[in-house]
Amino acid sequence: MANIEKARVFMNGRSQAVRIPAEYRFSVQEVYIRRNPENGELVLSEHPLKRSLTEIFAQIDDAGGAGDLLLDRDQRQPEEREWM
Repeated sequence: MANIEKARVFMNGRSQAVRIPAEYRFSVQEVYIRRNPENGELVLSEHPLKRSLTEIFAQIDDAGGAGDLLLDRDQRQPEEREWM
């Protein structure tokens, strides 16, 4: 199991902030934040969440799939045009 430590929460103006212990410091000026929908935990990372193609396709399927998204596409041949 991961090492769990406490961090101090405080107000900075009208924003809530967390004092991160030195061993968890980031080397960047901005971080990405997301909430884990399964357990409510907040996750901070230097890079955005990267998902596998399998996860992306599963999410598309869960949303009803691509269905016939491209079936109604205009399939005409391109017109010939005069060049300058």
